Amino acid sequence: MGHAFTFTMFDILVRFLESNRVRVKYVQNITDVDDPLFERARRDKIDWRELAGRETQVHIRDMTTLGWRPPDVMPRVSEEIDSILAATNKLNAKGYAYRSDALYFDASKYRGFGKLSHLSRRSMLRKLRAEDLLGNVGPGGKQDPLDFALWRSSAPDEPAWPSKFGPGRPGWHIECTAMSMHYLGEQVDIHGGGRDLVFSHHESERAQSESLTGKKPFARAWMHTGLVRFEGHKMSKSRGNLVKVSQALQMAPAAAVRLYLVSHRYGRDWTYDWKALTRSSRLIEQVRKALADDARFAPEKRKSKPDGRLMAEFNAALADDLDTPRAVRALRTALRQGDAPAMRSMQGVLLGSAALS
Repeated sequence: MGHAFTFTMFDILVRFLESNRVRVKYVQNITDVDDPLFERARRDKIDWRELAGRETQVHIRDMTTLGWRPPDVMPRVSEEIDSILAATNKLNAKGYAYRSDALYFDASKYRGFGKLSHLSRRSMLRKLRAEDLLGNVGPGGKQDPLDFALWRSSAPDEPAWPSKFGPGRPGWHIECTAMSMHYLGEQVDIHGGGRDLVFSHHESERAQSESLTGKKPFARAWMHTGLVRFEGHKMSKSRGNLVKVSQALQMAPAAAVRLYLVSHRYGRDWTYDWKALTRSSRLIEQVRKALADDARFAPEKRKSKPDGRLMAEFNAALADDLDTPRAVRALRTALRQGDAPAMRSMQGVLLGSAALS
């Protein structure tokens, strides 16, 4: 549900922009070359390709059920190695990288490292240490703890591709830079993900992207969603306190699950609550019944246009840093006033293609 929250919020953003006649090219990457994936494949004794394919299909199935507007492009890291190596080679040629036990990006050569996450050097080091991401620092390793791998050797059971730096695989951050630039160009309007990616992932991605092109900013706006908590902790596979979309769908229809997600501000952490999901189910049932009742009227007796003030409030809410709880309140007002045209317009953005049943 944590992942569903992130992707549903971006779906709301895309639908809102497109409803206002803004052309959007939406790219969502699939990281199928990644340490956690390989660790899980080893644990479960399964080929990493099979695991990546299975998890991708679950994600697409869940988000389709929740009514998303599919991204225009969903590139996979394993299919983008040429563009990743091209970016890596260029950074090395420009003097931003050095070779040791891996090819590392020299963070000291990028002025402003840490500004995106608003972290001091001490705070960044403390965070890397807490997440066990410091890596091999010193002779034979990286020169500084903040440096990060662009290209690294692969373990025997991991995929490897030939390169001038030796056979291996890309580091996590360079994957996303290369895919973003391949499909969206050297600068993007909006870039985002979960708040836990601000450092070190997006901080590093910003540094290497702007070093690669010399253009600033790499992203004109960054959008980070809050973390979803359950049983007192952030939902995570390692802790085992996940609530899966499939579990939520056993308790409520897809439209209600989606409405529950968007009832929270995108940038704030929140705690999953089964009772709150039930309340969203009741609202969805009320909207469904109101629209069904309206459809029974003869066309000439139906209200043809939504209340302009209601729609202005709805659009103003989403234009105000995507304030979806306020937009949901506008939907409640439309329900209370029996404004079926307004409810239909609002559900197209808030609920997407999730069925009202």
